[in-house]
Amino acid sequence: MLKKVSRLDYYTLQVFIGLVELKSGSAVAERLRTTQSKVSRSLTCLREVLEDELFIRQQYGFEPNQVALTIYPMVQTIVEQYDKIVAATIDRGAEPYQLSVATYEQWSLMVMNSVHNTCNCIEGGVSINIQPWSDKVNQRLCQGKVDCSISTEPIDHPMVNNYKLGDINHFFIVTRRGHPLLYSTAPMTELFDYHMALVNTHLHEQEPHPIELYARSQKIDIHVALKSPSLRMLVDHVSHSEDVALLSSAMSMAYFENRDDVDYLDVSKIWLQTSGLTGESYYLHCHKSIKPQLANCLRYLLTEKLNEMQTHCDEAVQERIANPA
Repeated sequence: MLKKVSRLDYYTLQVFIGLVELKSGSAVAERLRTTQSKVSRSLTCLREVLEDELFIRQQYGFEPNQVALTIYPMVQTIVEQYDKIVAATIDRGAEPYQLSVATYEQWSLMVMNSVHNTCNCIEGGVSINIQPWSDKVNQRLCQGKVDCSISTEPIDHPMVNNYKLGDINHFFIVTRRGHPLLYSTAPMTELFDYHMALVNTHLHEQEPHPIELYARSQKIDIHVALKSPSLRMLVDHVSHSEDVALLSSAMSMAYFENRDDVDYLDVSKIWLQTSGLTGESYYLHCHKSIKPQLANCLRYLLTEKLNEMQTHCDEAVQERIANPA
């Protein structure tokens, strides 16, 4: 048996830990920067040496059996000792934890730097790797190929924890400066007289925007000139046209608040009081391999940032009311 155990080298033990935490061979290969075939060979080695299947294949990946769960903390300790041996021979401080996050444009702009500068729950800090939002994000998150994501819908998967960050309760019409809609007494009604630029976060499914669903239910003609996941593109578009952009969330305000070529109307109260128009919520999604203290830290920091931006938004709107241009 001792001769067999000698086959369990550092890399093979890393594969074992990865399979327990990520439950996906492809995700382990991506984490270790190797190939799936090498991961598969390591799993075969583990099964031969320990004379146990260790993992049961399920619809969403590998599920560790009781033997794997029993030896998991022991293997973790062994690998940690290997790491300490290496660290003792290298004169350097702890390196930042590499955290991959996929999210909408407005969150990547406003939040991730604050996490990098503020999160102190991990020795060495956290280095954020921002990945653009795409229709593959949920799949990659469930597979452990992305650590976290932020979106407006919970993800129903056994490998993902969902944390509600807060509600979306701010809505804006953004136009070029001097646009007639800015002086309307019924902006949410006259909005439909113009072509609209709308945010599209469902890239593959092409799901309708809430205002399109509302127009359909009320039998109102709606004209959509542009859809894009990029708020910057939408604001740039309306800055030199008669089209109008409909943006939601206090997180979007940074894209138009200080520009001198566009102006905006806060239609939050009208939106939330209109039957058929509802607000959504933001959720942080974390793969279960993420350390609980890091997930809780992210949840706190992102909720705090959202609240901060919503407060700023309210104050900016009140300032405009008190001091109209």
